[in-house]
Amino acid sequence: MRSFFLGLSLCLILVSGWMALTVGAVERVERNIIYIHAPAAICSIVCFCVLFICSIQYLRGFPQSVVPTKRQKWDYLAAASAEVGLIFATALNATGSIFARAEWGGWWTPSPRLITSMVLWFLYVAYLILRVSFTAERRKGEISAVFGIIAFIDVPLVFISARFIRDIHRPSVSFQTGWQYAAFSLAVCGTLLLAALLIWIRADILKIKNETDTKF
Repeated sequence: MRSFFLGLSLCLILVSGWMALTVGAVERVERNIIYIHAPAAICSIVCFCVLFICSIQYLRGFPQSVVPTKRQKWDYLAAASAEVGLIFATALNATGSIFARAEWGGWWTPSPRLITSMVLWFLYVAYLILRVSFTAERRKGEISAVFGIIAFIDVPLVFISARFIRDIHRPSVSFQTGWQYAAFSLAVCGTLLLAALLIWIRADILKIKNETDTKF
């Protein structure tokens, strides 16, 4: 099952990449980085939404949980979402800097969109650092869940800064041809599928690791 989804996601990304470089190419070659930048932005936001939902679900069993293992799975998913989200947030900020350099001549400007995107990256890092600061699983899960819920406030700020605050950046992605829209859609679908698969795999790894540590 996982092999199928992995193959499908990579296929979508590769087809999107081929289209982006041929029939769906955007004028000025450096602007084609949008096919990486925008899907990474979407995935970094989606991962934080998953982190937020899983944190709420984990805390619903506090202070006691009828089935501790069912509660624990939400902590694994939250941690996995943070790790995967950090990857895409890094890609978001890196590709954004490359695009800004080519488009406006500077790597970074203190605009609302860039500030909120950078804050999102730091929140992912802070969440993961917080997790390794505690050894007790229950304590780690509860404190991390609280932080994940509070930190979610930056997600609507990212959306608001991108849509409603005037900035040098475009408020939304716009294309001129159907091929460009198709390439972008495939890139988003493939990247989202890859992110979901990585969260799934990483959550299982965390579960197995915790069970192994408990036994030994």
